[in-house]
Amino acid sequence: MGQLIKNKVIEDIKRIIRKDISVWIEDEEIDNRIDWIDLDSKKIVNGIKEKLGNIGNFDNVVLLGMGGSSLAPLVFTTLFPKNKDIFVLDTINPDQIKFVHNKIYGQRNIFIVSSKSGTTLETKILYNYFKENFKDDTFIFITDYSTLLDKEAKENNSIVFNPNPNVGGRYSAFTEFGLVPAFLAGVNIEKISQQYEEIKETLIDFIEKNFPEFFDIINVEKEFYYLFFKYNSNDFVLGLWLEQLIAESTGKNGKGILPVIFNHQSFNSFINKHECLGSLDLQKFTQDLPKWMYVWFIYTALISSYLQVNPFNQPDVQLSKDVTNQVMSKDDLKVEEYYEIIDNFENLIYNSLEYLRNIDDCRYVAIQFYSSYDYFDFVEGFRNKIVENLNKVVVWGFGPRYLHSIGQLYKGGIREAAFIQVVVEPQNTMSNISKAFISQAVGDLLTMKKLERKIKGFYVKTKN
Repeated sequence: MGQLIKNKVIEDIKRIIRKDISVWIEDEEIDNRIDWIDLDSKKIVNGIKEKLGNIGNFDNVVLLGMGGSSLAPLVFTTLFPKNKDIFVLDTINPDQIKFVHNKIYGQRNIFIVSSKSGTTLETKILYNYFKENFKDDTFIFITDYSTLLDKEAKENNSIVFNPNPNVGGRYSAFTEFGLVPAFLAGVNIEKISQQYEEIKETLIDFIEKNFPEFFDIINVEKEFYYLFFKYNSNDFVLGLWLEQLIAESTGKNGKGILPVIFNHQSFNSFINKHECLGSLDLQKFTQDLPKWMYVWFIYTALISSYLQVNPFNQPDVQLSKDVTNQVMSKDDLKVEEYYEIIDNFENLIYNSLEYLRNIDDCRYVAIQFYSSYDYFDFVEGFRNKIVENLNKVVVWGFGPRYLHSIGQLYKGGIREAAFIQVVVEPQNTMSNISKAFISQAVGDLLTMKKLERKIKGFYVKTKN
């Protein structure tokens, strides 16, 4: 790489650090989304400790939140030492809710209700459920100032955190959204803050020394690229965080970078092709993790500039929410009107492969899997079977989690993709929650069809 090109990237990094919004396409929203660049993290940490220093004894932390309100805390509490059990509940799957319920019942629990907008559907449903079933436990709130959630919490004299409103959800790791759950779980948030402050001062030197691949982003000239991340075990959660950051920031206006989190050798054949930006081992980023998270903020913001997209909005997400609300309003929701009904997972794999074999012009396949998180190993195997049989790049995510992450790219990115949506019939019956869970799946299925995406839905019956 020539020094002139490298100097251009360095100058653009400096422009971001200076909050020069001319580095991005013109959009008045951008100016209200960039305070993640220079937060006063020491002040944030002190505020957290001041409010929570006398919280009392408790056994478990339960975080209720989606997307940017859940993934950074999941990373911090998985990859850093902690002294409390924490359950990050970013789904309204009835089986997953019941699992957490049974785990914490009869113990002393702190619930964190986390939603920037204060209106997130899943968070409201989870809050109402646990408020009803765990009346004597403590509820803490993280939301923007003056949201409905903020007003309710203050009326109830609950502890409330109002983070800086000029930080978007996926860039909020170093605000109260990321740090309050980590603190309550016993993670050393002073260390996180210290590394955040250090990287702000040493950013360019750190990138030059540790991440020379960074400078390759200036070469992006097409509308679509893959970026592969190899996971090992626990660092899969870092892949989830990166997936949201990169996909939701870049996946719009028919463009996007598709993060592919993998650990199977069948993916090696896709690496180093012309649409591949690279393959990186997530383990590398677990050392000095907060520094790397900030570097990825900068990387994503800058590559969005070169793609000429606004990295701080999610223009195609609202449509799915609107359609979901329409589905939920129906008195009688019949899954057979939307899905092919099957009764075993072998048929799911076979029928999915048959569907995908007939799809032309497909640059990736995505599996949207609505179930409890117990199905992780199955979906990984399902994904690998498609890769081996069809030689396609395949990504996947649990629903509704992916709606708050890579779902923006599915709707706003390239059209040359194929989607398999799977709903596994929940074992636990929670009538209103079950309906909302299914409605979200149906709502996104209909939205994808409305956007003329190639998608097939399956409903797996698990009850006789």
